[in-house]
Amino acid sequence: MKKIFIVSVLFLSVLGSSCKHEGIHERIARQSREFTERSCPKRMDTYTVLDSIVYAMEDKTMSYYYSVSDKLDNDSIYTDVFLNVFHTDLLNNLRDNIGLVELKQNYVRFKYIYYSSTSKKEYMSFCFEPEMYR
Repeated sequence: MKKIFIVSVLFLSVLGSSCKHEGIHERIARQSREFTERSCPKRMDTYTVLDSIVYAMEDKTMSYYYSVSDKLDNDSIYTDVFLNVFHTDLLNNLRDNIGLVELKQNYVRFKYIYYSSTSKKEYMSFCFEPEMYR
């Protein structure tokens, strides 16, 4: 999933500059908000758009919100097999993504939410706890 790597690299480029009095989690929240304001919506591929990245400090969760369209905007493709393969691919990409090292070192939970661009119906959502990707 190249798009996850690209988003991670873009996000970490934002993480490079920070205030001296700002804690890590405040910085992540601010920079994810700034990335969303500056770069979203961001087309990831033909059918997928990254709409926002939101960091919740209270439970250290980084949420990526994607809308899907055209061929992916269809209930019938979200079978158990499809969801299991997608889950495995996301987790493997998260484990291998060197662009997220700082977040992973700080035990951030990663959540990926995919929903219809037309009806706003949620098609799939995956949450990865630190013990899953470490």
